[in-house]
Amino acid sequence: MDRKEKQSAPQSFPEIEESALIFNAEQGKVYHFTKRSIEVIRLANPYPAAYRKSFETNNWQCYIPSKPFPFLFNKPHINNLSSTIYPIRKNAQNKESVYKKMVAYAGEDKIALLNLFSDRFWFIYCLLMREGNYAVELMNTNPALGYLLSAPAVFHPLKSKKYWQAVNKLVKMKRKDILGYFGFPACETMVKTFAKIKPELCSVDLLVLLRTALQNYPSILRQLSFWEVLNSISLYIYCKGLGEILNHNLIADISTRENEEKKEIIRWIEDICRILDILKAYKMNVPKHELLTMNDLNAIHDKLLEEMLQIRDVIKNHFPEPPLPDIKCNTLWIEHIQNSAELYIEGSEMHHCIYSYTSNIQQGKCYVAKMLYPERLTIMYKETQNEGLKLIETHGKCNSKPASESIDLIELWLKGYFISSQEPEQPVALTSIEKL
Repeated sequence: MDRKEKQSAPQSFPEIEESALIFNAEQGKVYHFTKRSIEVIRLANPYPAAYRKSFETNNWQCYIPSKPFPFLFNKPHINNLSSTIYPIRKNAQNKESVYKKMVAYAGEDKIALLNLFSDRFWFIYCLLMREGNYAVELMNTNPALGYLLSAPAVFHPLKSKKYWQAVNKLVKMKRKDILGYFGFPACETMVKTFAKIKPELCSVDLLVLLRTALQNYPSILRQLSFWEVLNSISLYIYCKGLGEILNHNLIADISTRENEEKKEIIRWIEDICRILDILKAYKMNVPKHELLTMNDLNAIHDKLLEEMLQIRDVIKNHFPEPPLPDIKCNTLWIEHIQNSAELYIEGSEMHHCIYSYTSNIQQGKCYVAKMLYPERLTIMYKETQNEGLKLIETHGKCNSKPASESIDLIELWLKGYFISSQEPEQPVALTSIEKL
């Protein structure tokens, strides 16, 4: 036996993976065993359900699977199925076998529909399995409406919590009535507009934004109806109330751009929205122009900024206490901005639109500080649940890009490092940074 055959021989590896994932077709259940827990997912009868038990507590608990179908594992990679390494190949083959059995049990048509979406896989799966042909037909013809129906607790909370009983009645109703139940305009135009939303774009945030926008600006429904297919850019622009100033062709042009360029354009649009809100709050002049090209978009952004920087008698509102202390040394000098008046001064000095973030800062969604050394910058960061303090963006005067060394220092400061100078006249190198 040559070396390659010895490496792929099964005798050298314990076959434990094969029994770690099992599908029982009679019960319609998939079992996943690990050293610490057991997970069980019932795919259908009487309805889908998921349970798990830790060997430490020995108590079964319901839970919501977070992975896409088949929920307990990722679909095996095609390279693993033909791997020369026996445990990898054997595990992948077992997963492939379980996956095929689960698809056959649940129904290929339902799983094909499920895979069109980017989130809420378990809830969509439950809808498809609970409501059968009614849900399948709805998902095939109007996937966004089906997605909406999978999130009843978000869009129509019930004191009784009997959401699936409500869904069972709703799925058989006229589509305009389903929309009306969830707070959307109950009309055929709204039904047709929903049908234009691609399933991969569906998200709770997007549909909440759309509903709020329709409640505030009913006229956008007519604007949306002119589009053959709605994408994230067009929906976002109209939901922000910018459909009246951005030309249809410009919106279509933005939609075709590369993702990174789209993100930058969206940031500009968000700036425009915030500045418009500020100008309206101060009852100032709001220029009305139809934007035909990207140059027009840049021009209106700069014009609105100039208007905002003309504000007089700025209201002084104090901001929440920042989660991080200022730092003042000859290596790094950063001071937090404490109130809206200081924020306006920072925007005026740096000639950018940081003042438009006043509301976000007051709500504690982000914090703003100014860097005085090693270069003059405005810094915006936020608190996150998993990543701690995270840098949102930092800009120099007129939105100029900062040096990479400055960003490195900011990141270290946000991570809780103490940056000190060993020599009063000489800034310290990065190697002298010590953790608190």
